[in-house]
Amino acid sequence: MLGEVVFLDVGCLRKSVYNPRLVQDPDRHRILVESIRREGVKQPLLVYPVEENIYEVLDGSRRLEAAKQANIQKIPCIIIEHSNIPQTSLAIHFSQEDLTDEELVVYVERLVAEEIFKNIDEACRFLGVSKTWYYALKKAVKHRHLGEHLPVSAVALVEKTLVDEEKKKQVVEILQSHPLPKPVLQQALKEIAAKPNANPAEIVEKHYWSTPRRTDENTVSATASYEYLLRTVAGVVVFEARKGVETVWRVQIPLNDVGTVKLLWQKF
Repeated sequence: MLGEVVFLDVGCLRKSVYNPRLVQDPDRHRILVESIRREGVKQPLLVYPVEENIYEVLDGSRRLEAAKQANIQKIPCIIIEHSNIPQTSLAIHFSQEDLTDEELVVYVERLVAEEIFKNIDEACRFLGVSKTWYYALKKAVKHRHLGEHLPVSAVALVEKTLVDEEKKKQVVEILQSHPLPKPVLQQALKEIAAKPNANPAEIVEKHYWSTPRRTDENTVSATASYEYLLRTVAGVVVFEARKGVETVWRVQIPLNDVGTVKLLWQKF
């Protein structure tokens, strides 16, 4: 029976105490309910026995709740052994990449507190990640309220920068209104670390405006010593530099010749 797909009554199933999920998206849940109402539960739940005829759901608690709301009485399950459940749950959800960063950090800290892992080092070895990666993620989660609209990878890059906490907070705050691609952010952070007396927000803004951005469907612009605009107009690419309202120079390139000009520039 172990490892085989069996159909169990929803009344026999409950969410595992070692399910690391803390957050549920209401919109995704409604979509899941409607899908299960139409088609049933297609992917079996992973469960383990805890009492006679009672099973805890290690993977699939959202499907279980959706099935209950859709009035499904029996759902497919795969029964596994009741051993190493906390570690198994962590491995499953980590490999599926279905946890938020906060959920992952909270669950790992819980397993260390419960002495399922001796320490964070052992947990990181189990997951196959470095301590540096984990602690960067933990710091990013800690300051997530400051940069809630930023990718956690961006916050983690800021956290690893060798500047004081106040400057890190300033960088996170300015990035919310002036987001940078990862390579550009790395350059900006290096400059901030190398110039301890400079204003970090000004450095981020400088890199933001120097990054090409689309201002409308046909125009790309960037700012350095001059403001540069690249526009397509009636089969022609117009490349111009401005200083304030003054046009310093202006070049028109036939659209068919852009590839050639690009190759020339790369050789320059």
